[in-house]
Amino acid sequence: MVTFMDKSEIAKLAPSVFATEPSDRMSDRYSFVSSHDMIDQFDSLGWGVVRVTQPKSYRRDPGHKKHRIEFQNRDTSILVEDPRSPGSMVHPRILVTNSSDGSSSLSMAAGLFALVCSNGLVIQSLDLGSFRERHMGLTTESVAGAIENLNLLIPSISNNIERMSEVQLDHDGAIQMAIAGKHARWGETSDIDPNLLLTANRQEDLGRDLWTVYNRVQENTMRGGFKGDGQKRVSRPLTNIDATQRVNIALWEAAEQMLAAA
Repeated sequence: MVTFMDKSEIAKLAPSVFATEPSDRMSDRYSFVSSHDMIDQFDSLGWGVVRVTQPKSYRRDPGHKKHRIEFQNRDTSILVEDPRSPGSMVHPRILVTNSSDGSSSLSMAAGLFALVCSNGLVIQSLDLGSFRERHMGLTTESVAGAIENLNLLIPSISNNIERMSEVQLDHDGAIQMAIAGKHARWGETSDIDPNLLLTANRQEDLGRDLWTVYNRVQENTMRGGFKGDGQKRVSRPLTNIDATQRVNIALWEAAEQMLAAA
């Protein structure tokens, strides 16, 4: 069962969420957008906070730097059954990235997360749409409008999952998906074997449909733990906020292209 965070819990993990004014380093042209106020806006639409992230940095004021807030709808009727495991649900979420020191533009993206019960790992599965603005000329109305628009995108999730679960991939198709993951995370010159990204970590991930293969590749790409031929260093799990979103979007775009070609 998902646990929603209260504001005291959020403040402990990401104090910059509760900044009440921009950093002193910002000019008068900078439009301050309160993450605290956005939490209240999301709450009025039925979305609560389930996770916050604020990377460690010794060069920036912890009260103003970049942070990410993950929201999930309290309405369980919008959950989607995961075709890999009947009875296991997929959770729509909205990700907000913000700062009050110019280190990040305001970004909102709708995502889809599958809770893998065997190890508690949360897998980001897709980006449904996005909103990104610099902190210049932002208004409360534009932020509220973006939240509403992302909220309206959520019903398309079920159709996307169903269509992907009906597309069966042969070996070449699965390798194509794995290569997309390799390129997104490590670059086109990487000599990491794409077959490693197709490794199933649980029984539910043994299928060959696009939805299952996509989730396998996404999880292994995020986890890392691989090295190319002749390399001594093993790649670490991907945790950087910007890199995580970039790789996830690239993977979803690759899956969409395969779906369109099926």
